[in-house]
Amino acid sequence: MKTSRKLLICSLLLLAAIQPALGKDYQLQTLETAHRMFRSATNTAMYAETSAQFEYLVHEENIRNGHLFYTLGNSWFMAGDVGRAILNYRRAEQFLPMHADVQHNLKAALALRTDLIPQKKPHAFAARVLGWHFKTSATLRGWLFAVSWLLFWGAWFWKSRSVKKEARITTIVTGILALILLGSLLTETWMKIRMQPGVIVAREVLARKGDGTMYAPAFREPLHAGTEFRLREARGTWWHIQLADGQNCWIPSSAAESVKLALK
Repeated sequence: MKTSRKLLICSLLLLAAIQPALGKDYQLQTLETAHRMFRSATNTAMYAETSAQFEYLVHEENIRNGHLFYTLGNSWFMAGDVGRAILNYRRAEQFLPMHADVQHNLKAALALRTDLIPQKKPHAFAARVLGWHFKTSATLRGWLFAVSWLLFWGAWFWKSRSVKKEARITTIVTGILALILLGSLLTETWMKIRMQPGVIVAREVLARKGDGTMYAPAFREPLHAGTEFRLREARGTWWHIQLADGQNCWIPSSAAESVKLALK
């Protein structure tokens, strides 16, 4: 768990990043108070109080910042709340996808989950053909697309001024590669829009087969804090979710939170 050694640096970056969005003295005071509380906290109850200060900036002041979510994740981690720690590290990840400390602390929090649900394996044929898609990050594929797109236009320029067969082949190859990578990125984006990621934050929740307490439990054991899912449908006060292994169930919406936060 990386906190104390880099907390001061993180705090300074956070202040510099969000100060233009604040504009009000009491918001800055809340941030400074939260950091003082974090540095002086010695038990889980004190870290939970610190987290409430940071939560105020997120939910009441509508601030969306990767360093804020990262610090909030650290605060909840120290408070012993694995669910909210994972939730905020995932939120930080949206703004800081390559941040080493975010990934390190997220990994530490994920290791503390009660429910170790295996990732659903793709179909054998899909895994064979699209293995690169599943095994590479969206960030890496984005960079590869940018490079292949630039190479395509470079090859196009070359082809327009040359009759060499190599110029035509290079244009076709780089064009196909760019289209494949673009399709991969668009498919992943569409999936994320269609099924929003979320995290269970309640200590435990009894998942059911339908949207109400009259339905039978979906599993023999309840789901616990930190379990991640994809939101398939929201119906009243119930969420239809899909777990990492592909199983579906319903949970009360009050037991979980979506990773993506809308602006008020």
